[in-house]
Amino acid sequence: MERLINTIAEAKIRIIDRSLIASAAIGSASYLLSLYRFFLQGFHISFLINLVIIITVIILTIMRNRLSLTFKTYVLIALILMLALADCINYGLLSTARVYLVLIPLFSIISLSLRQTIVIFSGALLTFLAIGFLHTKGIFSMPADIELTVYFKGFYPWLIRSLHYMLIATIILLVTRTFISTYSALIDDLERVIKERTDDLEASNEELMATNEEIFGHREALQKALSDLQNAQDQLVHSEKMASLGVLTAGVAHEINNPLNFINGGITGIESYIKENLPDHVQALAPLVEGVQVGVKRASDIVSSLGHYSREGDAESKTFDIHLLLDNCLIMLQHELKHRITIVKQYTGNSFIFAGREGKLHQAFLNLLINAVQSIADRGTITLSTKTNGDDLEICIADTGSGIDAEKLPRITEPFFTTREAGKGTGLGLWITYNIITDHKGKLRFVSQPGKGTQAIVTLPLNKKGKL
Repeated sequence: MERLINTIAEAKIRIIDRSLIASAAIGSASYLLSLYRFFLQGFHISFLINLVIIITVIILTIMRNRLSLTFKTYVLIALILMLALADCINYGLLSTARVYLVLIPLFSIISLSLRQTIVIFSGALLTFLAIGFLHTKGIFSMPADIELTVYFKGFYPWLIRSLHYMLIATIILLVTRTFISTYSALIDDLERVIKERTDDLEASNEELMATNEEIFGHREALQKALSDLQNAQDQLVHSEKMASLGVLTAGVAHEINNPLNFINGGITGIESYIKENLPDHVQALAPLVEGVQVGVKRASDIVSSLGHYSREGDAESKTFDIHLLLDNCLIMLQHELKHRITIVKQYTGNSFIFAGREGKLHQAFLNLLINAVQSIADRGTITLSTKTNGDDLEICIADTGSGIDAEKLPRITEPFFTTREAGKGTGLGLWITYNIITDHKGKLRFVSQPGKGTQAIVTLPLNKKGKL
């Protein structure tokens, strides 16, 4: 805004200065031409007034760079009033200087306010009318020696008026051209500034967009890092729970095993005592003794299965029968299976002895069986089958449960992915199972159809002797 004010102020100064130069040049020529009447008609007071005006304009022109715009404007307006009105007093409507009255508002508006301009111009017109009124009443009169017929027929008034019109036209041209060029330059400058600002805004906008994208990328990275940390924390908590559960299971199995030994020894002693001392009651008591022995056997199998599960953290590889491992997992899930789920075993005729971490594989197959059991809402069947396929042994756990959607199937071994409701699954079971099987150089894949069931197929490598 400051630059705009300075540019317009410079334009105003240029208008006044150029008007002074034009007035000095054309006015001097006009004054010299008016001397023609001086030689014809003799001295008249108007010649002295015009001389004072011309000298003042010349002085203003010479000192224009040292004077203020307001001072030069006021002096210029005063000179116009003096020239126009003094000539009107002396020559009335014959005065050619009256045309300069149109310059008063033009110069006034350059430096003065609109109100001041109207006041000055109104005063000049009223004075002009008052002089005209006095001329019509005979109070003011033109010189008696002027012969109007001769004056109008001569070329002199045409020449004088041409100079006056030329001066006014030149000043109006200078004013108009200066203002137009100034405002055109201002508009061009504003357009340039606007374009530069627009370019700057576009560049800033691009930088902001790039910064936003960078911040968004950092935000996504932070969210991923936070998610990874939360997943790692959940995994650590799960690992601690599994470790604590293993320790607890081992302790419980050990504590239960001792009473079972006492019960087994006691029932064996009771059976021997009955045979020796109460032979007549052997047949009657046989079902009771057999029932106790079956219960002890079942409890012993459960304790044995708990022992297998509690060894999940074993670091050393051990040899074990894979079929017995599967049977132990079924024993641990007996309470989930009876009365609603039928177990079908389709094992190969050969037993396969596998060298590995028994506790880990026990946990892996137990997880697969738990998923199969939980997929069956009411009644159904779980089929365990084993078969050889080249150098591999395939263990298939097939259920008749709800199945898994095709789009979710590739993700079920991802950590923390679960198809269950919130709070009913951590999504770590199959991920842990997958890692256990791959650690044993095996493979895990799933085949599923929604509403028809799922097959979990585990492939474990056989050695050259046909063992795992």
